[in-house]
Formats: sequence, C-alpha cells, structure tokens
Amino acid sequence: MNFQQLDIFKRFIDEQNVSKVAKDLGLKQPTITFHLKKLEKEMRIKLYERKGDKISLLPAGVTLYHYAGQILSLVKETERVMEDYKNHQRGKLFIGTSHIPANYLLPSVFVRFSNQHPSIHLSVQVQTTPVILEKVKEKELDVGIVSEQDLKDDAVEIRRLAPDPLVLIHSPHHPFVDREKVTLEEIRNEPFILHKNGSTREIVNQWARDHELPLHVKMELSSIEAIRKMVKMQAGISILSRRAIEQDVQRKELAVKPVPQLTNNRYISLIYRKDRPITPIMQYFITALYSD
Repeated sequence: MNFQQLDIFKRFIDEQNVSKVAKDLGLKQPTITFHLKKLEKEMRIKLYERKGDKISLLPAGVTLYHYAGQILSLVKETERVMEDYKNHQRGKLFIGTSHIPANYLLPSVFVRFSNQHPSIHLSVQVQTTPVILEKVKEKELDVGIVSEQDLKDDAVEIRRLAPDPLVLIHSPHHPFVDREKVTLEEIRNEPFILHKNGSTREIVNQWARDHELPLHVKMELSSIEAIRKMVKMQAGISILSRRAIEQDVQRKELAVKPVPQLTNNRYISLIYRKDRPITPIMQYFITALYSD
C-alpha cells in the first residue's frame, strides 16, 4: 500500500467513476483499475462492491476510506508546512472566519498583512463558527477567527482577541427608545428577526431556553445586513453583535439595549489545532492580529 493507491481509492469512492479519476490524475483508466485491484490484493480483503453504477463500501473499505482521508490530509499538510519553513516569505495561508470578524475586525489586518508580506497569499473562507471550527479540526484551514462564547474543544487552541458583546437592537421609533433597559417580560411578545444559524443564534437560543422565554421569531435571515435593514424598517427587534451596528447607532438609525439577563462573555478568538506546528507564515499572521 502506498500514497498513490490511497489517493486513487479515495478519489474513486468520492467520484464513483474510474474515467473521472483517470482524467483528474492524468492517467489511463486501466492504470486506475490496476491500482484498485492491487490495493485489495495487498489488503487481502474486499473493500467495495458494485451495485449497478453505484460503488458501495464494505466494512473494511469504510475503515480504509476514513484513514486514507486522514493520511492524505496529513501528507498534504506536511508538504505545505515544510514549504513554509523553506520559503517563509512566500506561500499560502488558509484562514476561516465567521461573519462578524470578517466584516468588522479583519479587513484592516488583511490589508496591513498583505502590505508587509506581499508574496504570501491569503485564502479566506467566511462561514459560521461551527463550520470554521470543524474545518480547522479537519486540517482544511490553518487558523480560524471566530465569534464565540465559552468555546471549549480539546483539539484546538483558543486565544481571545477582543470582546464581542451581543446587544438588543430596535428602531429609534420603537417604544423602547426612551428606556435604559428592558425586561424579559417586556420582550416576550416582541417580533424577533434573527440570524438563521451560527454562534449568535446558538447563544440566543440557549438564552431563551435558560429563561423559559418562547421567542416570537417573525423572520430568519442569513445576512446581518438584511437583519439591520429590517429592524430599521420597524419589522421587529433583534440581537446582534455590537460591532455590527456601531455605525448605525452613531447615525441614530438603530437603538440598543442590554440583552436582559444575558451573561455577555462573547469574544472574537483565534483558533488553531493544538497539534499544528506554528510555521513562520502562521506566526506572521498571528503577530498581525495582535498588533491591530
């Protein structure tokens, strides 16, 4: 068994098509078939079976597919890390970020980093915090910058960068506008416009459960910008990061209140795998984060 065989096997299961794998690897179809048969012969056990056009993994094949993915990912990561050490002024850094840091913290960091290290390419994905966490753990990303509250995971290092408190937002024409704070009872029947998923929604849901508060969710949106616009139009109230609405508050387009009885210990944090060596390129980026 070798890396090429594992790569071919995994691609074959993913694509369910020998000709597609052959084309992707620049090989002939008989070569792909040869390696698949040789792998089964060396393993001395059947790994998969055909059912019409579909390839179904057998129990041993399921296990091999799992480990093949891990091995190939580790080999790819090792090659890239070694390249970082050899050419630490050039290379690529894979970054994942949730929406709040992507829009309100990182743009200035990215600009300064790119000016200081013009030959280092940043590949940035914007997703929800749970998705970024999983991609960091699966080694698809080098680092993540996410909004989190009490995030705990044995596989990742979590380094806090800045507070990211949640606030209750409403139109300046709402009856709440002259109040310093509101109670749980007062917002019980208010129509809420909430983020569809992500760390903010998880915190809001947990807060509502903790206080036995049945939220009247009028609308769910995947865009923070859309939520802000709907609240400005008096379609409802919402709970968002203070960072996302700072300019709206300054322009008096939105008003804010503390979220009643919410323990506000949310942060923007840097995450990376504990077993991931910090390469020179990673260290350059971490330094840029903390110097902003």
